[in-house]
Amino acid sequence: MSHALATMPESSFYFHLAGVAVLVLVVGMARGVWFVFSRREGRRERAMWLAAAVTRCGLALGAMWTAIVYGSGAWERAGAHNCRRLPMPDASARYEAEYCYLSQHKVLVRVYSARRNVVLAQRTFPSSGPVRLHWDRSVLVFDAAATDGKGRLVLPPSLRDRLMARLP
Repeated sequence: MSHALATMPESSFYFHLAGVAVLVLVVGMARGVWFVFSRREGRRERAMWLAAAVTRCGLALGAMWTAIVYGSGAWERAGAHNCRRLPMPDASARYEAEYCYLSQHKVLVRVYSARRNVVLAQRTFPSSGPVRLHWDRSVLVFDAAATDGKGRLVLPPSLRDRLMARLP
């Protein structure tokens, strides 16, 4: 069994996992409807109890999913290697950029305060070739061809970027 999972492409594994999750969701909903409509008396109370139970389970699953995704990202960022620094080209030089290679064709980009050497922002970008970071005034450009600003990091960093940089 483990050999079959090892040879399966990652996207195929997630597709099958999503299929199982949908199946479990449909069976759970059918059982919930049966539970509420099983008897005439007390339907409202059973429906309220079921709604509260589904809300609690949804919040718990959301918290677990968030923890798993964040933990996976932190584990991946811990394996950063071949890091290189790129100072801002102007005379004020308030920021420095650093890029590090991660596994699976990803690059970690960090922006530091040049004076205090504190991480101000960090993001992970997909990469299929050599890294070409460059400064465009107060913007750090990773991928100029990326749409919707996904290949850029605007400085000063946003609140979200500053908060994410504080986490491991």
